[in-house]
Amino acid sequence: MGLLGFLPNLWSSTPPLLMLQHVHEGQQLNWAVAARSGQYPAPVAGLTVSSWTVVPGAPLGGPQPPDRVVRFYVQGRVKPKLLCLVDVRYFPQGSAWVPYYRMDERMYFTRRGHQWVPLTFLNGVPALVTATPLGFANAAGYYRGFSFSRTTGPITLAGWTVVRDDASPLPAP
Repeated sequence: MGLLGFLPNLWSSTPPLLMLQHVHEGQQLNWAVAARSGQYPAPVAGLTVSSWTVVPGAPLGGPQPPDRVVRFYVQGRVKPKLLCLVDVRYFPQGSAWVPYYRMDERMYFTRRGHQWVPLTFLNGVPALVTATPLGFANAAGYYRGFSFSRTTGPITLAGWTVVRDDASPLPAP
């Protein structure tokens, strides 16, 4: 098996909050992101891809699960840097709760004169993360999935954290 062959399901006791997918060198890569709070390294260190697709995790029964925020980090020069946040909220579908997603990118701005100017640049270009939704948003603005990429180049995920959404996930500008 190659580098992306069988990867053990490290979080098998907790249903996945979402799945990250990408086709790399002809192989389907699927990484499960568990709903359990904590820090998780990328299952394959140093893997650089053009984009990732977020697809639904497992539906859950019982009472509505709490909202979660997944913070994705990319490899930085010295330490991992925050790439974007994915808000996860469960909505009812039949007798189950199904996860839906909304992406918030980390982008700091400053005011120059009468304009807002982004502070995060890479080679003179604002380093933006773009999201392409899979389908239409629900009434609350959440999607069943989306693909995300950087406008300035490929993504080397270092890992992610999962936290309960008890506070505002974005810093104040």
